[in-house]
Amino acid sequence: MSDPIDFCKKRFKHLKKQMEENELDMVWLTSGAGMGSRIQRLTGSTSGAAIIIPIDGNPAHFVYSVDYNSTLDESWLPVKLLKNRAEAGPAITGYTNEYLKEGSKIGVNLGSVNHTSYEYYSKELKGELVDISGNIIPEVWFGFLPGEIKFQKAVSRLADIGCAAVRESMRPGITETELAAEANYAMQRNGAETFSFQTIVSTGERSAYSHGWPTPRKLKDGELCLVDLGPTIDGYAADETRTYLLGSDSKKEKMLEAMDKSVQAVIDAVKPGASCQELDAISRKVLEDHGFSDYPHSLGHPLSGFPTPMLSKTSKHILKPGMVFTVEPGIYLPGYGGVRMEENVLVTEDGYEQLTRGPRLI
Repeated sequence: MSDPIDFCKKRFKHLKKQMEENELDMVWLTSGAGMGSRIQRLTGSTSGAAIIIPIDGNPAHFVYSVDYNSTLDESWLPVKLLKNRAEAGPAITGYTNEYLKEGSKIGVNLGSVNHTSYEYYSKELKGELVDISGNIIPEVWFGFLPGEIKFQKAVSRLADIGCAAVRESMRPGITETELAAEANYAMQRNGAETFSFQTIVSTGERSAYSHGWPTPRKLKDGELCLVDLGPTIDGYAADETRTYLLGSDSKKEKMLEAMDKSVQAVIDAVKPGASCQELDAISRKVLEDHGFSDYPHSLGHPLSGFPTPMLSKTSKHILKPGMVFTVEPGIYLPGYGGVRMEENVLVTEDGYEQLTRGPRLI
């Protein structure tokens, strides 16, 4: 049975093929916003000051001393020690220049390179820095390879467990922090390693926050309880939101029903070739038809560190098999309460598979 490292190696081969097709002599991946999980999907480790991949030659995984021992255990690439930041520039340029000559093309994720580093490496490296953020990065890290989705399914089940723990623990007087603790315990007891963000539990009027946080506030009868959580295993991360009503309230029940319909309308339209901008519009139209105003965030985002697809009013992304993303519209009524429901969805060859399965309405 394949493990995560096997898929790292397959992604590495895909990257090398892209290098050949784009006539790159080297790829240099640097750590930065969003790159930790992508580096893990290539090497097995989230650590890495730089990943150097020559088209012909030995790759190297450069890390600082604080991460050296763990990276030796996790990464399948040869690991190189950087003793301090002052040494990093000369060590990386010295290694890369062994494989370069004047006129070489070096693919870089420039969005993760600050101005100072860019100026230094532009001067010290023999080759030309070429941004690969808009082509090779989304091509190699588009989503899940065949057979890899089993890891995402496993972590999605943990998200269902966490949401169920909150639902089953709801009662008048329980605090948001207690409910978050119940969710976290249930997920970790069943195998979650870490969380990609702090578990959100917000109740009553605080459920109208797009991104709340757990407080000592006590849940009351007739109030909404929003839970949003993100368990991880081996760097694969789920992201599920549910909103539950304690007791009954006709207006809040209508909010929940409208949200359920909005989410389902989007999911029903998921297939290869679907426009992410159009999916976003579907969600907003359903809510509008039910008398609710527009929500202030995008419809959804990719999971597990992949850069695409983004689902928003301005997205240009088109769905392709293997992509995994969230669907999470919202209704937010300040001073009253809010509802958000979030599913994790896989694009298949002929449609979709919904990965998070916990009930949206109870």
